[in-house]
Amino acid sequence: MTHFTGTAKSIRLIGGARVLDFINTTNGRRPGTSLKVIEERLTSFQFFFEWALHASLISAQEFDDYKPMVFESSIAYQPNLDAIIAFRECLYAVFYPLSLQAAAPDDALQQINETFQQGAARRMLRSVEGKPAWAWMACTTAQELTAMVLGRLAIEATQLLVSGDLHTLRSCSATDCDWVFLDISKNKQRKWCQMSVCGSREKLSRLKQVASPP
Repeated sequence: MTHFTGTAKSIRLIGGARVLDFINTTNGRRPGTSLKVIEERLTSFQFFFEWALHASLISAQEFDDYKPMVFESSIAYQPNLDAIIAFRECLYAVFYPLSLQAAAPDDALQQINETFQQGAARRMLRSVEGKPAWAWMACTTAQELTAMVLGRLAIEATQLLVSGDLHTLRSCSATDCDWVFLDISKNKQRKWCQMSVCGSREKLSRLKQVASPP
């Protein structure tokens, strides 16, 4: 496994939905990939927390409010990064087959259900400028913060899974990329997660193969 050395802000957000961008924080686990090792970007909860701000999963105010908890807590109170990564792979187990028009496994859907229920339990209605609006309970521990952020991802996952946008779900056609995305192109024939990256690399590889002597 290789670890990402860039910043959270440098990670491309091309999925078309935050839950897909979360799935895309690693690469190399797709069956048949040409990558020899998994590329992991979520190397710490602190990095994940910065990515959550980058992806607008949390607000700038929430980042400031919970920053001391995330960056200054003792090791005994650190969030469970393994649980975060495990939930990401659960999401991939659902969305990847669906991108290929295959069925999603029931056990992974059940795990999303459970995380959704935990997230929904942390939501509450309150008055904002005189109108009812959803808000989140304040987190007092790193474990509660983890549950809240994963709950948000689960809520967004369930919304996407039952929405009319699911039919636009695709997986990148590049042999060394297993990212998933929503195809919002006009003709709905997008092959790569990003033409300027995977598309250009694949086309260059084909040109080299054509140019190489037999």
